[in-house]
Amino acid sequence: MTDHPKSSGRSGFITLTSIMNGLGSLMIIAITLLICSDIIGRTFFGRPVPGVAEIVSLSILAIVFLQLGHAIQADALARTEIFQSMISGKYPRASAFLKATFYFVAALLFAALLYGSWAKLVDAWVTSEHIGVYGISAIPVWPVRVVVVLGSAVVTLQFALMTYREIVKAFGPSSKPESNIK
Repeated sequence: MTDHPKSSGRSGFITLTSIMNGLGSLMIIAITLLICSDIIGRTFFGRPVPGVAEIVSLSILAIVFLQLGHAIQADALARTEIFQSMISGKYPRASAFLKATFYFVAALLFAALLYGSWAKLVDAWVTSEHIGVYGISAIPVWPVRVVVVLGSAVVTLQFALMTYREIVKAFGPSSKPESNIK
């Protein structure tokens, strides 16, 4: 991508999703090491690592929301496109409209998730919500709620951008070159 003024914001968004994806990958490595440490501690020393189950359960949720935006950007979501592939060659505008509709509905769903998650984030922050057992391992929930809110916002924006791209394909002039928005 060039350093064209219009593409710099898009490039920043791609960088954000890449950083989030990288953080999710690092979290996978960290929880793998944590689980291995817990197994070694239990087996050889009779002392498990406290809070592993809670940390892993929160981490899985965080990993999903950290990596989802990048997966959508890379077009790596699993889906069935039987009908889509049947019409894409013969009716490219109809195919683009169908994709735009799918992306728009997905953007609405993640916007609703963002809206609902914001209230849960505020509640977790205000009440100092924790999981686990106080005195042994009490892990705050708000950092994961932040990741869910940020991930939902990124995914909503990603689907909105993809909706725009497909609307341009469906209703724009046919001689217009393909957009590089992903």
